[in-house]
Amino acid sequence: TQSATSTKESETDGSVDIDTLRSEAETAVETAASARNNTNYAEAVDAYNEALTQYQAALKQLDTGATERRTEIQTAIESLRTDLEAIKARSEQRDNLIELLNAAEQSFQVAIVAYVQGSQTLARIRFRQARNGFEEASTILEEGDDLLTPPVEVSVQPDRELASTTLSALPVIPESETEALADAGVETLADLESSEETPWIPPTVETLANNGTVNAEVVTTLIFLSWWNTTDKYEFDTSSTVSRRRDQADYGFT
Repeated sequence: TQSATSTKESETDGSVDIDTLRSEAETAVETAASARNNTNYAEAVDAYNEALTQYQAALKQLDTGATERRTEIQTAIESLRTDLEAIKARSEQRDNLIELLNAAEQSFQVAIVAYVQGSQTLARIRFRQARNGFEEASTILEEGDDLLTPPVEVSVQPDRELASTTLSALPVIPESETEALADAGVETLADLESSEETPWIPPTVETLANNGTVNAEVVTTLIFLSWWNTTDKYEFDTSSTVSRRRDQADYGFT
């Protein structure tokens, strides 16, 4: 009898509905946490807003004397609002980062092709734009928290293309140099191993440069070509990847 009476009173004061609303809110919070961990920030924001809606609806149904439950829900709401603002800020930072990296890598690749085609003024302009973009991206990474998880993959579609990926087919490289490179096993762009640090000279090219087989201008061209994407995609997985691109773009500009 006592249990039946309690249930009846519970239904009368609306606490059953409140429990349902709180359960739905908690489910939404779990969805938001999962979406956030998968960097699906739009879904996370929607789920957090749904949780807030459910908690606020529960709060409206509480009796004025339900102090303890009111405090619990209000605390949950404040925590959710904090999490929501944080995820919004992170989402905005990552969106901005992706946009910057896309534009910077696009300029970087155009600069390489322009240089090889003899358009050095355009190459300098594009290298400068790339350097500035990567610099701004590096600043965002310093201010943000793990914004490259998962890695940012940019899609690059330059408005200029190389005439060929075979070195001997590029007029900018003299025949004597392409023959020396071929003898060393470097015939296509895929054979050019990019150096990870200054002075950026691919190892095989450095050997040829040291024995005087290739001149300084050709070395510069080959450095740039070692950075050219053989696909239309490029991945930034660490802050050092971004800073390296910034330094490469600065080298190209200067």
